[in-house]
Amino acid sequence: MALFVGVVSIALLANGLFEIWFSYQEHKSSLIRIQKEQAEAAAAKIGQFSRRIESQVGWTTQLPWSVGTIEQRRFDALRLLRQVPAVTELAFLDAAGLEQLRVSRLAMDVIGSHLDMSAEPKFSEAVAHKVYYGPVYFRANPSPT
Repeated sequence: MALFVGVVSIALLANGLFEIWFSYQEHKSSLIRIQKEQAEAAAAKIGQFSRRIESQVGWTTQLPWSVGTIEQRRFDALRLLRQVPAVTELAFLDAAGLEQLRVSRLAMDVIGSHLDMSAEPKFSEAVAHKVYYGPVYFRANPSPT
């Protein structure tokens, strides 16, 4: 009788352990799948946010650069800052890498500083690839909106 109870107990224990193991693996794969879906959704939302900002910044760079348009560019930059809260600063550099205009929410506007930015990675990357994406900064809010 004891032998029969022992064999049945071992069989039940083994079956319980297998059930726990398979349940754990299924739960783990389900969590991984959910996290992957959430990461993909977040990446899509961030990509959409970046494309929207890029298109809104794009209209400020449509005009050819000339000395007579610096006030118009400043006006356009101020309008961009008002329409796109995510952008806190906008700088225009000429072909030589000299800063012609900087408009900011956090600092004074600068016109014609001629600060040499030609050695900065921002400028060299933008010249080489036609676009440069700088680092993302979070100011008052700990997360992007």
